[in-house]
Amino acid sequence: MLPMLVLLFGAIQYGIYFWAMQGGSDIVRGAARQSSVGDGATSTCSAFRADVRSQINGLTGSGSTATITRKFIDTSSPADGLTPGDKVRVSVKFKSADLHFPFIPIVNGGLITSTSESRVDFVPDPDNPPQDCS
Repeated sequence: MLPMLVLLFGAIQYGIYFWAMQGGSDIVRGAARQSSVGDGATSTCSAFRADVRSQINGLTGSGSTATITRKFIDTSSPADGLTPGDKVRVSVKFKSADLHFPFIPIVNGGLITSTSESRVDFVPDPDNPPQDCS
């Protein structure tokens, strides 16, 4: 009976981990897309991070400890500033839910890391572009 319980709880723990991995990928893709279309509500770092943290909290409850970065990559002339066609890269690291079952290790200590890159389509105010968040 004990081996069956270990297998059952192991499947539950790994299912939760892979669900968090998929959810983290979705959150990062959405955040990169939001940044690439010039969403004014997330142009500042604090607003951007608060938005992403609230989504992570809904997924695993660990949004307050998440590491969130956003970097705009100027692929055209640096003198032009941020323009459509440049890129934005968003990265997130957070902990998956860990049920702390004995004898069941969790992959990478439960740390989820996800990165997404998107093409900038619109810059609402070229004189005051969105901020990098590092």
